[in-house]
Amino acid sequence: MNVTQALGWALLHSVWQCTLAAAALASLLAIVPVRAARTRYAMAVITLIVMLTVPIGTAVRLRAGPLVGAVVAPATRVVAPPTAAAPEPATPSAERPGPSLATRVRADLEPALPWIVVAWLAGVVILSIRLVSGWLVTRRLSTVGTRPVPHACRVALARLVVRLRVTRPVRLLESAVIQVPAVIGWLRPVVLLPASALTGLTPLQLDALLAHELAHVRRYDYLVNLLQSAIETLLFYHPAVWWVSRRVRDEREHCCDDLAVAVCGDAHCYATALLGMERLRNPVPAFSMAAAGGSLVERVRRLMAPVPAETFPRGSPALWRCCSHWCW
Repeated sequence: MNVTQALGWALLHSVWQCTLAAAALASLLAIVPVRAARTRYAMAVITLIVMLTVPIGTAVRLRAGPLVGAVVAPATRVVAPPTAAAPEPATPSAERPGPSLATRVRADLEPALPWIVVAWLAGVVILSIRLVSGWLVTRRLSTVGTRPVPHACRVALARLVVRLRVTRPVRLLESAVIQVPAVIGWLRPVVLLPASALTGLTPLQLDALLAHELAHVRRYDYLVNLLQSAIETLLFYHPAVWWVSRRVRDEREHCCDDLAVAVCGDAHCYATALLGMERLRNPVPAFSMAAAGGSLVERVRRLMAPVPAETFPRGSPALWRCCSHWCW
């Protein structure tokens, strides 16, 4: 089977494969408690990776294997000499087995495979251009319209970096472009604070939002977000992929909310800070990690619920419990 055929069949098979993976995730999310954010996040990320690897495995298997339904000619064929014997009666057509349903479907879809591959490639190219342009815009946010923050903010950042055990250097800048706190980058992350946050929030609320952004840095969410965007680009045609990706983003925010609450020690204060930022909220680039991301109503309701966020052995510090699992 050539590359075009293998890729085309892999795209067609991915329709039911990704649907099955999303259905399995939905069943698991219905069982796992809402407060178990790390577990739900891990399941959603694994499902998204499975959605990418299964079609790739299908394409590789089809490319390496023989064409299904092909007729292999025998190596030798013995031809008997003609005889004068009377010809045998022809076999009635009713006794001849017809092609199976799978064979007929395959024959009908085979001519459309090149067009399916072309349409998929066109969509990937268009979304890749959009992806690269969004990344360039995001990178410019750390240099355009920024200035150093007051000394008190730098002191608060240093204190939170130690408490969250962030090992990479983190810069904190005031931005005149964005309207919600956001973190950009991985190797040398930059936390951007809108000017309105410095004047419209209390120091405790500002600390809580900074803890949320540092939680993204601590958990390497920027890298996961890049992988997530790449999967969305390659599997753009499947609605189930976009649904799972949305679940990843929602549970990621819940995980960072739990870390922020563990640091500030007051869920009500943190929820108030989120509501204050919502009044200033504008859309932020896809490659930035913002404290106002996800469903705000769902996040605030989850934070204010009386059920404990996690179940841990007694005696272990709350911050260490939340920080010990940076990703899951």
